[in-house]
Amino acid sequence: MQFFIDVLLPLPLPKAFTYWVDEAEFDFLDPGFRVAVPFGKNKLYTGLVYKKHSLAPQAYTPKPIEVILEDHPIVNIKQLHFWEWMSDYYRSTLGDILRAALPSAFLLTSETFVSRVKDIDIEWDELSDEAYLVLEALEQRDLLIEDIQAIAQRKTVLSLLQVLIEKGYVQTQQSLKEKYKPKKNRYLRIHPDHTSDESMGLLFDQLKRAPKQSAFVLGLYQLKTEEEWVKLSQLKKQLSLTSGLIRTLLDKGVIEERWMQEDRLLLKKISADTKPMLSSAQQIALNEVRAQWNDKEVVLLEGVTSSGKTELYFSLIEEQLKKEKQVLFLLPEISLTAQMVQRLQKRFGEQVTVFHSKFSIHERVEVWQNILHNSPKARIVLGARSAVFLPFSQLGLVVVDEEHEVSFKQFDPAPRYQARDAAIVLANQHKCKLLLGSATPSIETRFNVERKKYGHVRLLERFGEALLPLVQTIDLKEAHKKKEMKGLFSKTLFEAIENCLLAKKQIILFQNRRGYAPLLECHSCGHVPQCTNCDVSLTYHQYNHQLRCHYCGYHIAKPLQCAVCTSPSLELKGTGTQQIEEQVQHYFPQAKVERMDWDSTRGKWSFESIIERFTTGEVNVLVGTQMVTKGLDFKNVGLVGVINADSLLFFPDFRAHERAFQLLTQVAGRAGRSNEQGSVMIQSFSPAHPVLQQVIQTDYEALYAQQIHERRTFDYPPFFRLIKISLKSRDYQKAQQAAQWLHDVLAQHLTTPILGPVDPMVARVRNQYIKQLMLKYPDNNTRKHVKDVLSNALKSIEAIGQFRSVKINVDVDPF
Repeated sequence: MQFFIDVLLPLPLPKAFTYWVDEAEFDFLDPGFRVAVPFGKNKLYTGLVYKKHSLAPQAYTPKPIEVILEDHPIVNIKQLHFWEWMSDYYRSTLGDILRAALPSAFLLTSETFVSRVKDIDIEWDELSDEAYLVLEALEQRDLLIEDIQAIAQRKTVLSLLQVLIEKGYVQTQQSLKEKYKPKKNRYLRIHPDHTSDESMGLLFDQLKRAPKQSAFVLGLYQLKTEEEWVKLSQLKKQLSLTSGLIRTLLDKGVIEERWMQEDRLLLKKISADTKPMLSSAQQIALNEVRAQWNDKEVVLLEGVTSSGKTELYFSLIEEQLKKEKQVLFLLPEISLTAQMVQRLQKRFGEQVTVFHSKFSIHERVEVWQNILHNSPKARIVLGARSAVFLPFSQLGLVVVDEEHEVSFKQFDPAPRYQARDAAIVLANQHKCKLLLGSATPSIETRFNVERKKYGHVRLLERFGEALLPLVQTIDLKEAHKKKEMKGLFSKTLFEAIENCLLAKKQIILFQNRRGYAPLLECHSCGHVPQCTNCDVSLTYHQYNHQLRCHYCGYHIAKPLQCAVCTSPSLELKGTGTQQIEEQVQHYFPQAKVERMDWDSTRGKWSFESIIERFTTGEVNVLVGTQMVTKGLDFKNVGLVGVINADSLLFFPDFRAHERAFQLLTQVAGRAGRSNEQGSVMIQSFSPAHPVLQQVIQTDYEALYAQQIHERRTFDYPPFFRLIKISLKSRDYQKAQQAAQWLHDVLAQHLTTPILGPVDPMVARVRNQYIKQLMLKYPDNNTRKHVKDVLSNALKSIEAIGQFRSVKINVDVDPF
């Protein structure tokens, strides 16, 4: 009898590949084990055992596995089931999901080493200079491809290597390289032979002539903990020591050393807070959530901004911790984790861990291992969307805060999933409850409430009787007409900022565009500098005086004259966060200003440091993009200013009005979160726009009724589902022909609408031309049929030679 395992590889392949194992390996291995396997000619990959069986594949001869990398599975069965659902629903390969789910340190790939073939005569005179240098270096040690590139001073060395291999001078081999290295710290302690009072006295007598050694031993004795081991870094801070001193004492047997493994992710210890009393409204809402969970798996908690939803989350989390269950707490943005970690730690101590993309590969592995083994240090997992992939085994509750946020959607690369929807499936598979929280629920979530699919609990008053902010619109047309503008600020907003600073209150200014200005235009001929790789204009960034593409990173220095007509009259058009920051510093020099956008928060702790400075009052004015709108809790904010709301209102997207309402309501909610009523000022050229009026009146019901009517009329979600298909090629005609071919094939088998092929708003990115198709189909039992037809059509187009270079991406629910 033969034994086989199916292995998932971190590659966009349509299926797992079968490998041969012996009986002992077959008995030892289970789904979820990490193994190294050969794939292709000479390459080794890390794979994941998917299934065990005794059926040999018909199309190829299975190879044996190379090595088993662990003594236990790193992925559990529930995770594999979750990946299967995600692969089926989002039409993504299991390989893509594996690559997205596992920390990259787990995914070892082989490195190509080049070595000299021994006992062969080399005809040195026939060699080129580059080959001579390479062979000479190989006399000393084996080389990586990168080493050979450096020696030969060439980017491509394959032709050089091919010549040396054909002559039999060198050979190549593959070697796996482990990326993850545990963090170990050095600890010291006094040797157990010298711990009694008598032996300690004799020791100090021996060290009389070595005062530095004697002082160090005394200091170590005073610093020792209950376990007696003291970290070397702590000793260095408090004692005068050298490596020679430590080595001498180790040789004498006076002290001992040990290297101990530690987690890299050590959150700051925060003193515990007393558990706050819930208000009567919060207690009623909490009881309603518990009651609705009796017959609903998912409950929507709809609470106005600053209503105290977080305290309800904490009460429900506490119940799960008493049962020794795990809790997944999803947030839409990394920027929110800093404040939330502090609040969770104050309440639950060291049971909190964090997982998001700013962490190093080593930190992610350690968090993964803690969750896998249900460590007490990882009972509460706070994370962004990728946290749904973590290896939970005792999941008791999932909380999705700000569930309406578009940040929960993964757009690129695959898998293109919606973390909120994925979390609902994850909770269902673990048979645990899920709570969605929002002040402005998404239309789809609220529609599921109307269909009695989700439970619904409302919290309609702010905590501590705080008043909702006073919202007003400012007509920019009138302000310009009356010449009441000071830079980007109308007279009303300018005076409000002045008064707020005098009253020692803080201010948030919101503009959903980073950079300094989106356009640099020639005043004479109208030319606007464009990206050479993408169909977009270049955005001006003042801090480095560059024009930069936000799609591919292409950048040039700010020109002094027009590239077309050589006119020096170049004018910046539009407004970005950098320009607002500059103008605040110009008009209000006494104010301390900070900017929070993608450019200013690239560092690992950038979010945390900005938020901490604003919370402690070091910063008076915070300028930012949508990062500042999402769930942050600042007690001293007296004013929120929206510099220009029109870009939100007139964006060409069926969800533009919904998202504009959500963003503006959320940013308004940052004001007046204490006893004093805050103020919100929204500048717009269309102050009478229905969405702005709905924001002023906090009228979510009116927005919902209007959106549901429009979407039912025009066949959009939640009544119809969408699948977006993007085709990319360096050849425009090839992209167009492939898109039309796919459209025609789908039209033969589907009766539902197929929109396109069309150019998207940005029709070329990184020199790839893009064509798009959109499938619209009813939200009923036709879903599987539509996806199956699409999958078959994609298999067909892959078989056509002329279209093999066309990249095709499928995005299910692309909103």
